[in-house]
Amino acid sequence: MRRRLPVAGLRRGRDAEDPPGRRAGLARRLRRLPFRVRLVLNFAAVMVVLFGGLALLLQTEFSDSLDQGLNRSLGARAAELATLLNARRRLPALPEVDGAFAQIVAVRGRVLDATTGFGAPLLTAPELRRASAATVTLDHGDRARLLAQPISTRPGAVLVVGASLSQLDHAMTSLNELLFIGGPLLLLITCLAGYVLAERALAPVQRMAAWAERISGAPGDDRLPLPEAKDELRELGDALNAVLDRLGDALRRERKFVAYAGHELRTPISILKLELELARASGGSGEDLDRRLRSAGEEVDRLAQLARDLLVLGQAELGQLQLRCRAVRVRELLEIVAERFAAAYGLRSDRVRTLDEEGLVLDADPARLERALANMVSNALRHGAGDVVLVARRGEDALELHVLDEGPGFAPDFIPHAFECFTREETGHRGTGGVGLGLSIVAAIAEAHGGHAQAVNRPGGGADVWLSLPLSRASVQQAPSPRTPLAAGA
Repeated sequence: MRRRLPVAGLRRGRDAEDPPGRRAGLARRLRRLPFRVRLVLNFAAVMVVLFGGLALLLQTEFSDSLDQGLNRSLGARAAELATLLNARRRLPALPEVDGAFAQIVAVRGRVLDATTGFGAPLLTAPELRRASAATVTLDHGDRARLLAQPISTRPGAVLVVGASLSQLDHAMTSLNELLFIGGPLLLLITCLAGYVLAERALAPVQRMAAWAERISGAPGDDRLPLPEAKDELRELGDALNAVLDRLGDALRRERKFVAYAGHELRTPISILKLELELARASGGSGEDLDRRLRSAGEEVDRLAQLARDLLVLGQAELGQLQLRCRAVRVRELLEIVAERFAAAYGLRSDRVRTLDEEGLVLDADPARLERALANMVSNALRHGAGDVVLVARRGEDALELHVLDEGPGFAPDFIPHAFECFTREETGHRGTGGVGLGLSIVAAIAEAHGGHAQAVNRPGGGADVWLSLPLSRASVQQAPSPRTPLAAGA
C-alpha cells in the first residue's frame, strides 16, 4: 500500500522552501529601487551595524566604569571609617551624603552602631560569616551596594558601608535614552543628508542622461557634458563620448556606403535599361542587336561583380567572412595571378612578374588571397605605369605579399583612406575609375586572415600595396634559394 504523507507535513515542507523564495523576491525588489535609494539603504545598514556595535560597547564600558568607581568609593570610605574606629572605638555620626551609610555589626548579628535610619541589620547570617573572614561586596537588591570587611575590635565585628544605586541607575538611564532615542534620530538625519548628497553626486549623471536623449546621431550632434572635476564621472563621460564618436563615424560610413552603393548601382542599371530599350525599339541588323546585347551583358557582369564585392564587405563587417584554409604555396599563387593578368591584358611576359623566397607555404584561403592579389594588381595596372612586381617577403613576425608599380603613386592625403569603401582619388596622381571597392576587399581579406593591409609611395616612384599575414600562418619548407635575392627588382 502506498503511504500517504500528512497534509501538515506537506505544508511544513512548502513553508521550509518559502523563505529562500521570499528572500529572492525581496532581493529582486531591492534591485528595482533607484540607485540613490539603494545607496542610502546600504549606508543606513552599515550605520546601524556600526552604531549598534558602538552603542553596545559604550554602554558596557560606561556601566563597568560606574561599577568600578562606586566600588573604589566604598573601599575608600571603609578604609577611612576603619581608621576612625581604631582611634575612637565608635562609629562617628555620618550624614547620609549621596545615599552613603554605614553599620557596625557584631559577629553574632547584633547592630552595634549605624548611620541614622539604618538600624536594622543589612547582612544576613551567611553574608555576615563571609564578611567576618574577608572583605566582600554585595548588591542589596537593586537599591544599594554594600562593602563589608572585618575590623579589629574586641569582640570582633564587621564594618558595613554602602551607597545607593539610584545615581548609577540614573546615569545608565540617561545614557540609554541618549543612545537609543537620540541615536535613531541622528541616524535618520544622517540618512537624509546621505540621500541629499547622493542626489547631488548623481546630478552630473542625470544631466548626461538628459543630454543623451537629445543626441540623434545626426552629423554635428553635441556630446555629453562633462563635469569639471577629474574624477570617475568625467572618465565615464569621456568613455561615453568616445563611444558616441565611434558610433557617429560608423553611422557616417554606413550612410556614405549606402549612398555610393546606390550611385554605383544606378549607372549600370540605367545603361542596361537603355540598351535593352534600344534593342527592342530599333529595327536594326542582327549585328547591332548583338552589340547591344553584349553591352547589356557587360553591365550585368558589372552588377554581379559589384553585388559580390558588397557581399564580401558586408560579411567582413559582421565578422562572417568564411575562409577555406589549406596549405598554399606562395610562389604558385603569385605565378597564377601574374599569368592570368598577362594573358587577360595581352601584356609581355615580364610586365607582370614575381619575386619571392622559395619554399614559403601559407595556411590560408587560396581563393580569397588570389582575389586580394588580383585587386592589387588590377589597381596597379589601371593607375600605375611600368612593370608590376609581385613580391613575397618573410619578416620577423609576418609574411608580406607586396604589389609594386612604377606609376606616380598615391596622393599623400589619400593614403590613410586608400582602403575605405568607395574611396577614389578625384584628383592627384592615380586618376579615377572603378567603384572604389578593390582595396577595401583587400583589407577585408587580410583582416579575415588575422592580418592587415597597407599602402605607401615608394621612394623611387610608384606605389607599394601589400597585405601582411601573421607568421603563425606561414612556414618555410626549404632553405631560401640564393638565386632569388629579395632586393632585386623591388
